[in-house]
Amino acid sequence: MDWILILLGVAVSIYGLHRLASHAESRGWIFYRTRPPRVRMLGLLEELVDPRVEYMIEEESALEIMAEHAESGDPEDPGRDGTGQISGGQG
Repeated sequence: MDWILILLGVAVSIYGLHRLASHAESRGWIFYRTRPPRVRMLGLLEELVDPRVEYMIEEESALEIMAEHAESGDPEDPGRDGTGQISGGQG
Protein backbone atom coordinates (compact mmCIF):
# COMPACT_ATOMS: atom_id res chain seq x y z
CA MET A 1 0.00 0.00 0.00
CA ASP A 2 2.88 2.38 0.75
CA TRP A 3 4.41 1.98 -2.70
CA ILE A 4 1.09 2.97 -4.33
CA LEU A 5 1.06 6.23 -2.36
CA ILE A 6 4.70 6.87 -3.27
CA LEU A 7 3.95 6.19 -6.96
CA LEU A 8 0.92 8.48 -6.81
CA GLY A 9 2.99 11.21 -5.14
CA VAL A 10 5.69 10.95 -7.82
CA ALA A 11 3.08 11.14 -10.60
CA VAL A 12 1.44 14.21 -9.03
CA SER A 13 4.84 15.85 -8.55
CA ILE A 14 5.83 15.25 -12.18
CA TYR A 15 2.50 16.65 -13.39
CA GLY A 16 2.92 19.70 -11.14
CA LEU A 17 6.41 20.35 -12.51
CA HIS A 18 5.03 19.97 -16.05
CA ARG A 19 2.31 22.56 -15.36
CA LEU A 20 4.82 24.91 -13.75
CA ALA A 21 7.19 24.63 -16.71
CA SER A 22 4.32 25.14 -19.19
CA HIS A 23 3.27 28.28 -17.33
CA ALA A 24 6.83 29.61 -17.24
CA GLU A 25 7.16 28.97 -20.98
CA SER A 26 3.91 30.79 -21.72
CA ARG A 27 5.30 33.80 -19.84
CA GLY A 28 8.50 33.64 -21.92
CA TRP A 29 10.78 32.80 -19.01
CA ILE A 30 12.04 29.43 -20.33
CA PHE A 31 11.92 27.18 -23.40
CA TYR A 32 10.25 23.96 -22.30
CA ARG A 33 8.40 22.35 -25.20
CA THR A 34 9.53 24.64 -28.02
CA ARG A 35 13.06 25.15 -29.29
CA PRO A 36 14.89 28.41 -28.73
CA PRO A 37 15.74 30.46 -31.80
CA ARG A 38 19.10 29.57 -33.32
CA VAL A 39 21.89 32.05 -32.78
CA ARG A 40 24.90 32.16 -35.07
CA MET A 41 27.59 32.72 -32.46
CA LEU A 42 30.40 31.83 -34.84
CA GLY A 43 29.06 34.28 -37.42
CA LEU A 44 28.88 37.05 -34.84
CA LEU A 45 32.40 36.29 -33.66
CA GLU A 46 33.66 36.33 -37.26
CA GLU A 47 32.03 39.72 -37.86
CA LEU A 48 33.83 41.14 -34.84
CA VAL A 49 37.20 39.80 -35.94
CA ASP A 50 36.79 40.41 -39.68
CA PRO A 51 34.01 42.88 -40.67
CA ARG A 52 34.32 41.85 -44.32
CA VAL A 53 32.45 38.65 -43.43
CA GLU A 54 29.23 40.66 -43.03
CA TYR A 55 29.54 42.07 -46.54
CA MET A 56 30.33 38.64 -47.94
CA ILE A 57 27.15 37.25 -46.35
CA GLU A 58 25.13 40.14 -47.81
CA GLU A 59 26.65 39.51 -51.24
CA GLU A 60 25.81 35.79 -51.05
CA SER A 61 22.19 36.56 -50.21
CA ALA A 62 22.01 39.09 -53.07
CA LEU A 63 23.38 36.46 -55.46
CA GLU A 64 20.77 33.96 -54.23
CA ILE A 65 17.98 36.47 -54.91
CA MET A 66 19.33 37.17 -58.40
CA ALA A 67 19.51 33.41 -59.08
CA GLU A 68 15.88 33.00 -57.98
CA HIS A 69 14.82 35.76 -60.39
CA ALA A 70 16.76 34.11 -63.21
CA GLU A 71 15.12 30.74 -62.52
CA SER A 72 11.61 32.19 -62.40
CA GLY A 73 11.97 33.83 -65.83
CA ASP A 74 10.74 37.23 -64.62
CA PRO A 75 12.48 40.24 -66.14
CA GLU A 76 14.71 42.13 -63.75
CA ASP A 77 13.01 45.45 -64.57
CA PRO A 78 9.46 44.77 -65.77
CA GLY A 79 8.99 48.40 -66.94
CA ARG A 80 11.67 48.23 -69.63
CA ASP A 81 11.99 46.06 -72.69
CA GLY A 82 15.24 44.69 -74.05
CA THR A 83 16.14 47.90 -75.92
CA GLY A 84 16.29 50.05 -72.82
CA GLN A 85 13.09 51.87 -73.77
CA ILE A 86 10.13 52.05 -71.46
CA SER A 87 7.52 49.68 -72.79
CA GLY A 88 3.96 50.63 -72.31
CA GLY A 89 0.52 51.48 -73.41
CA GLN A 90 1.13 54.26 -76.02
CA GLY A 91 0.67 52.91 -79.55
